[in-house]
Amino acid sequence: MTAIRNKIPHRATLANTITDLLCIDKDAVYRRLRGQMGFSFNEMAIIARNMGISLDVIAGIENAQSKPTKINFSRQVNPTEVDYEMFEGHVNLLKSIKDEPDTKIIDAGNMTPHYLYQNFENLTRYHLFRWNYSNGFGDALPFHDIIIPERLRVLQEETSIYSRHVKSTQFVMECLIFQRIVTNIQIFAKIRLINEEDVSLLKKDLMDLINYLEKLAVNGKYEETGNEVSIFVSDIHFDTNYSCLKCKNMQLTLFRVFILNAIVSMDEEVFDKTCAWINSLKRMSTLISVSGERLRTMFFDEQRRLIDTL
Repeated sequence: MTAIRNKIPHRATLANTITDLLCIDKDAVYRRLRGQMGFSFNEMAIIARNMGISLDVIAGIENAQSKPTKINFSRQVNPTEVDYEMFEGHVNLLKSIKDEPDTKIIDAGNMTPHYLYQNFENLTRYHLFRWNYSNGFGDALPFHDIIIPERLRVLQEETSIYSRHVKSTQFVMECLIFQRIVTNIQIFAKIRLINEEDVSLLKKDLMDLINYLEKLAVNGKYEETGNEVSIFVSDIHFDTNYSCLKCKNMQLTLFRVFILNAIVSMDEEVFDKTCAWINSLKRMSTLISVSGERLRTMFFDEQRRLIDTL
């Protein structure tokens, strides 16, 4: 019961909430809250699902190895209202912490960070296309038919905008990120899922992203907000994408799965261990922001040559 009370400390509000969820008499709810009778498994499952609490925690069987997580699946191409609520929740979180003094993002992976590519419409469409292709089971839409609804596009742009208000951001990128994108675009073009005109649009967005990244690396900060940005290039290959967000009252860890979805944890130990993992990757990486001018120039020139093969 401690987890439920921590979620809604006010006793009367808690009783009313549970009464509405379980559709039972309020006296029966109070008997359960006083411990005079227990919640059934079905009742605990309803509470867990609607209040966002781990069933292990409610049942009191959580142990040191139990780390509650949630996986967010969304219909990116044809979003539902539930999907929009999920996207809006992330934007509202970034918006709510934009004036906090000690916020931090640490992001590492083998895909372009979503905080960056969502500022480029065709690259965003490409990631939606990849997601749709992987989930289409042989009936995937071609790139040309991927259209981002205006409401979703606004939320994606806001994600990119508000992420720049985070005081300190570190991006650790696998050195083959752009090689992977270019190779995949070439393959999809060969099987006629991306036409020549759209390849040109993607090529332009990739060049614009490279130019933006190089400008970030040279200045070591977002031009719009002046907040610090560090960019590392790693020769170590990553198995997935990790993203950690820290603010005054929360540590949020995202493990990217299925291209656009994420396993989400708000556990402090998970956050600390993920940050430690990313820091170990940084030791095998090259810092190209502000320092390492020769290596930085070589890296970005090489990416431009790759993209130019499209």
